[in-house]
Amino acid sequence: MPSAQNVLLAIHIKRTDNVELKNPILSYIRETYSDREAEDAVDDLVAIQTLRNELVATQAGSQLTAKDSYIKYFKCLTSIETRFPISHEKGNVRINFPWTDAFRHSKKTSQPNIHFEKAAVLFNVAAVLSQQALQVDRATADGLKEACKLFQEAAGMFGHLKENEASKIDNPRPVDLSPECLGMMEKLMMAQAQECVYHKAKMDKKSPGTLARLAKQAGNMYSEVSAVFNEPAVVQHFERSWVAHTKMKASLYDVIALMDQAKQYNSETKVAQEIATLSEAFVRMQSVKGLAKAVSSEMVESLKPQEEVLTLALTKAQKDNNTVYLERVPAFADVPAIQPAVLVKAAPPTNLDASTENLFSGLIPDSSAKALSKYTDMVDSISREQLTKLADATDAARITLKQAELPELLEALDGVSSAAVPEGLLREIEEVNSIGGAQHLQEILTEMGELRRHVEADLSGCQSALDEEAQADAAARSQYGDEWRMPTSATLAKHYWEKLHSYRSTMAQAGDSDGKVIQRLRDHEAAFAALSPDTAANQLPRLQVRTHCKRTRHVTALLSSSRLCSDASAAA
Repeated sequence: MPSAQNVLLAIHIKRTDNVELKNPILSYIRETYSDREAEDAVDDLVAIQTLRNELVATQAGSQLTAKDSYIKYFKCLTSIETRFPISHEKGNVRINFPWTDAFRHSKKTSQPNIHFEKAAVLFNVAAVLSQQALQVDRATADGLKEACKLFQEAAGMFGHLKENEASKIDNPRPVDLSPECLGMMEKLMMAQAQECVYHKAKMDKKSPGTLARLAKQAGNMYSEVSAVFNEPAVVQHFERSWVAHTKMKASLYDVIALMDQAKQYNSETKVAQEIATLSEAFVRMQSVKGLAKAVSSEMVESLKPQEEVLTLALTKAQKDNNTVYLERVPAFADVPAIQPAVLVKAAPPTNLDASTENLFSGLIPDSSAKALSKYTDMVDSISREQLTKLADATDAARITLKQAELPELLEALDGVSSAAVPEGLLREIEEVNSIGGAQHLQEILTEMGELRRHVEADLSGCQSALDEEAQADAAARSQYGDEWRMPTSATLAKHYWEKLHSYRSTMAQAGDSDGKVIQRLRDHEAAFAALSPDTAANQLPRLQVRTHCKRTRHVTALLSSSRLCSDASAAA
């Protein structure tokens, strides 16, 4: 029987219809290139057309073995993208790609945009990975490890899709390919991967404290997924069972974390903290049961054994405390919070590179590409060889100089003058003085303050404009009611509000950084004012004259040796 702990979610694939690719592209090649090049491309186009037709024919059945076919087709689309522009514009290839919504198959969108086709294919790759993860035997440690790996790969694929292809889709964009939905899918896959890590750790008999941290993180991740369901872009798009499932998982793993933490307190004989934690877990378990009812009756039944374990543990701890320990039970708010531990991360796809695909090679002179590649390799090889020689000679000279304590020895022998200051330090001192020293820094900080005030004024103006637009929209809605069919101001201006908050956050961070710089300048202002080559020379350590007399010949010999090393380095 499925239980609240072992039920996970897989993503449905998007579905499509047969599309004619070959003839429109062949027509474009004949018009743009020549009949001969069109004939050379026929075999490649037939292979791509056959691959797509096979994907369409098999989409009604199991998709567990379709991942490689989807990836191969994606690489073919990448080769097409770089050679044939697809759109409704005159002179371009005209192909409409139809795809249904993964979560509402009755909704279908068609676009003459190859990025729409590529996005749908990548979505299906991620969906297949999630389905494969559910088919793994998660009753074994190896199965949990494999499922975790597949969920992380699915998360990486959704993230790659969101950051690359999805942003290039024409509007109106399907909900399942919106940034909000793809971000939620990525978070869901990560939450389920973290859940697998928890069960693997439990199977490996990790300490209760470790299990509590892993469970806490799983609950936090499910909470993030649940929160996305309330965003306007997806709020009415998913089945209620999905929303209920993620809420239940978030609350359930919160309870599991508390139960595991209570076991840790028990092992440390911290009975009072154990009782406080178990009491809180018992209260929250009632909330989990309420959320489980919205999923299914089976979920509610599956919680009973866990609730019994919780009740027995709480009863035993209270009895032990009343008869043996007699400790005051603190409020749960006074018990240290569980620190979550993240042990998963999205795995970006590494198998989408189409550079190895030998498609449409006749449209680009292959010999020219190979000749250029050969020349580039030759230049790189010669450059690496010469750089290696130079590095070896430089290292030899550096070691010899270091053994002779040069140039530090010569600098220490010089008198009190700016000539004794190392060249790099002298150059930096002169550069600071040439631009005005501390006064110049003060002027820069003043200018930054003026710029900051201007930016703050601009941001305030932007916020006022957005507020006025929102008020106007609210007034229009109040006046015209249902006749006002424009999207809400919050939806249209969401991007600008996010940008505005991002800029304010950046300004706040910059303000903190400016404050630190100003404080450091105040702390070292006197040192800046007195900075000169002569004062720097006075601070340098130097040898006594008698030491110089005893080692003059030795230093001369070492200088001659170092000069030979320098010449060798220059020749290399």
